[in-house]
Amino acid sequence: MEQPNLLRDSLKGIEGKYQMLFETSRDGIALIDAETAMIIDCNKEYQNLTGRSFEELIHMKVWETRPPESREKNQEIFREILDKGQGGGEFYYARPDNSRIYTEYISRLITIDGRNYIQSVVRDITKRVQREQEMENRVQERTKELQKAMRKLKMYSQRLEKISNQHIRALEEERKLIAIELHDRVTQDLISLCHMVNKLKEWEDSSNQLIVEEILGRVRITLDETRNIMKTLYPTALSRYGLVKIMTQELGNLGLKLAVHTQFEHNLAVKLDPLIETTMYRIYHEALLNIEKHCRNVKNIIVFLKYRAGFLNMIIEDDGEGFDSKKIPPKDPSGLDVMRQRAELMEGRFVLRSKLGQGTKISVRIPVKSMPSKKK
Repeated sequence: MEQPNLLRDSLKGIEGKYQMLFETSRDGIALIDAETAMIIDCNKEYQNLTGRSFEELIHMKVWETRPPESREKNQEIFREILDKGQGGGEFYYARPDNSRIYTEYISRLITIDGRNYIQSVVRDITKRVQREQEMENRVQERTKELQKAMRKLKMYSQRLEKISNQHIRALEEERKLIAIELHDRVTQDLISLCHMVNKLKEWEDSSNQLIVEEILGRVRITLDETRNIMKTLYPTALSRYGLVKIMTQELGNLGLKLAVHTQFEHNLAVKLDPLIETTMYRIYHEALLNIEKHCRNVKNIIVFLKYRAGFLNMIIEDDGEGFDSKKIPPKDPSGLDVMRQRAELMEGRFVLRSKLGQGTKISVRIPVKSMPSKKK
């Protein structure tokens, strides 16, 4: 093994400035024979990086300082540098004490006294790599924590949804009971009162007929209002006929009552979840009541009910006088807050748009998590 020493001795005659840079550089520098791949010379920093003495290194091929599993790859890199004249990258040294030193290198092909060598400048990047690994580890830990939190959030969300649905169903049952009580106790009494007043008309003289007629009119109005309340509380026809049919019927009745043109369009071919249908109907029913009670100069009422991309959308639009939606008195919301709350309870959205002289438009959007298949 005299050849490396002879070559190293022959390099002692290179310029002093280069030799000083070679010895004092903070980067590791090695000179490698291009033909044999043997390390010919190296500075102190290169020895520190590899964890080997000068005497050990000049008896080694350059890739023998690398881990066994990467030596074949390093031989390919060595050949590429010979072909291209230069190269660079990152790697780590497997030191004799089993520690790892991560480095980046720049290598280039040089010629000294007619012989080709590869000069390799190696810089220690272990601290940077460790910081990156620590950061990656922290990111992974935070990701795991976030995933865990997301799973908990999903679980809590599912529980909340279940509780919310149970609450809504309990409210529906309560409304049903109240509607039945109104029918059995109030409506029947009002009907009986109407019959009694009608009989009273036959007994009273003409001077009291106007008073009797007024009493009968008020009783009938009260009876109609009670029936409306019952329908809002528990629309029995909804469970029997479905949302589309009852909406069509109520819109038609309102059109006849107000003598206006109505239009209803839908794309539903199946019945939906009862909670969704009931919620949509209540909002719809309240909107029609508002049109009947508050809208003036209405000529057209248009209703759209469309299922699309997992959502049930409803639009109720009229061309009446409209109003300034920003100036609704808090104590007189005309059921708007109730409609909004009903939509939001189903994780939906309620939007009202109205301007003076430009009519009113109500948009409702409720998610449908599972769409029943069409009946054959």
